[in-house]
Amino acid sequence: MNLDFMKTISLVLLITVFVIASARSQGVLNLPPVPVTNGVTGTLADSHVLAALYYGPSAAPEGSLSPLVAAAPLVNGYAQFGLVSVPGIGQGAPVELQIRAWDDSSGLYPGWEYAQPAWLAGQILAGKSLLVEAIIGSQPPPPGPLTFPGFTISQVPEPSPAVLGLLAVGLWRAWRPGRAPIADREGN
Repeated sequence: MNLDFMKTISLVLLITVFVIASARSQGVLNLPPVPVTNGVTGTLADSHVLAALYYGPSAAPEGSLSPLVAAAPLVNGYAQFGLVSVPGIGQGAPVELQIRAWDDSSGLYPGWEYAQPAWLAGQILAGKSLLVEAIIGSQPPPPGPLTFPGFTISQVPEPSPAVLGLLAVGLWRAWRPGRAPIADREGN
């Protein structure tokens, strides 16, 4: 046999293996609509609220999740993602999921990386779903819908007056003016 022909056959087989392997390393999720409640009004959030889907390998910490589906407005109070391809995680493998939603009525927060600091500063309503573990399916047929609980967006909770009072008393007791340092009271 000709050496060039053997190289060509080997290259075609190698490419086929890589194509099959990459096709197998992408699974599909079928997400149902997830209700998002406005924590101020108690009603479903409006279309000024954006929601994005984040994912990572099973048992991944929340801070390590990556965006899977870009932020999109809620539809009648629901985050809607439908069938979602999950790159890099093959069929039958578990994946960690979380929905993050925030009020973007100002137009200043197109992504969670912008919205989270504003939320933590108490400037906007935002929230995150529970972490949900799902098993990646294949296509076709699409897997059945995943059960994903709804969640509420709200202001970052501030400490209660009682907690702040206890903190002040504790600090006052620890650093009272005119009080001898602990080492001096123990005879050292």
